[in-house]
Amino acid sequence: MNKRAAIISAIAATTLSVSAISTFAYAQQPTQTTTVDSETLASGEWTKKSFKSSGSWEIYQTDGKTFVKLSSDFRTRNAPDLKIFLSPLSADATTGSNATDGSYLVAELSSNAGEQVYEIPASVNLADYMSILIHCEQYSKLWSAAEL
Repeated sequence: MNKRAAIISAIAATTLSVSAISTFAYAQQPTQTTTVDSETLASGEWTKKSFKSSGSWEIYQTDGKTFVKLSSDFRTRNAPDLKIFLSPLSADATTGSNATDGSYLVAELSSNAGEQVYEIPASVNLADYMSILIHCEQYSKLWSAAEL
């Protein structure tokens, strides 16, 4: 056998071995997919305070963690310092001047539109809060609120 034929034969043997290993590895993959269970704790639509916010929000738990999710159709007017808070006050009783009193800062909004998800630490007891807020902290302007 000449050198060229020996190289082609070696490549073919290696290709067959790799193919057999790939087929075996693929056959060993699980056939069922695991779904992550999540539980909705609260959800709703925004109520206009100073400015309208559209879309929905949801607080849910999955894998022992709690999250706030703004829907993909979420939209609100832009501002320099928009944040999501959990407030111990009802949505009706909350104003721009008392929005942060006793409230928990969940996160600064990453955008004024689109789906967003923020984690709420396990140390936060949702039973201590009555509403969820979108608030411009820099100007003490309450954008929108909703009852939990």
